[in-house]
Amino acid sequence: MGNILVLGASGFVGAAIKKRLERENTVYGTYFHSKAAYETEARMEFLDVRDPLAPAILLQKTEPEWIISSLRGEFADQLAFHRQLAKEMKKLPNSRLCYISTANVFDKDGERPHYEEDEPEAESEYGRFKTECESMLMQELGERCMILRLPMVWGRDCPRIRSLYAGAAGEGRVQVWTKLYINIATDEQIAVYVSHIVNTGAAGIFHVGTDDCIIHHELVRRIGERLHLQNISAAMEDEEKEEYMVLFSHREDIPDELKLTVEQVIESIC
Repeated sequence: MGNILVLGASGFVGAAIKKRLERENTVYGTYFHSKAAYETEARMEFLDVRDPLAPAILLQKTEPEWIISSLRGEFADQLAFHRQLAKEMKKLPNSRLCYISTANVFDKDGERPHYEEDEPEAESEYGRFKTECESMLMQELGERCMILRLPMVWGRDCPRIRSLYAGAAGEGRVQVWTKLYINIATDEQIAVYVSHIVNTGAAGIFHVGTDDCIIHHELVRRIGERLHLQNISAAMEDEEKEEYMVLFSHREDIPDELKLTVEQVIESIC
């Protein structure tokens, strides 16, 4: 296996992916914030997506066989960066990209869960950006581009867990939806998915997430109970009707060990 480049390796999901892939590979990562924490770390490169020369410089320096994109930032800047990245990847014909996307590409249609073969239909700015980026990358790179869509992501000491502790301490309010069905994933589960794609060459679109779903309010309640948190201050969002932000999969090439239930996720993060 050649080198791997994780874009956004300083973020919550990107860091988990980099850590997992480093078990068997030479992995480079990028960061933008917290420069003091990373500038002396081996194989961590500073990346400003607003720099039009950044993709060419990064690829020349790291010579990656795989690029995992888990970037965050201004949507227009990210789109321009990924468009230039795809152009530079054409100079490395053996390179492949795994683009981390989101359930929000379906956020205009909340009447049902969605599968890999469904056409994206987004109404939020975030969902429309991710849809446009997915489409552009697949058009430019074809089968060399894999799309990994994520539902709501949790993990030990993740921002959502910290918000529950803050809510219980009266230091903030947790936004809770009372009629929204979701499925969930963990940072570690996502990292294992990416490792599976890299190691097997599996192609196409992937939906990561639990095989079942749960009302968001009930999920927060159950996690709070497991963490022994009481009186979590919540901002309740009471929708008029039940809606879904759920990613399910019809793929038959996903190992059973990558398939989790909501209960298994709760147990793993609490």
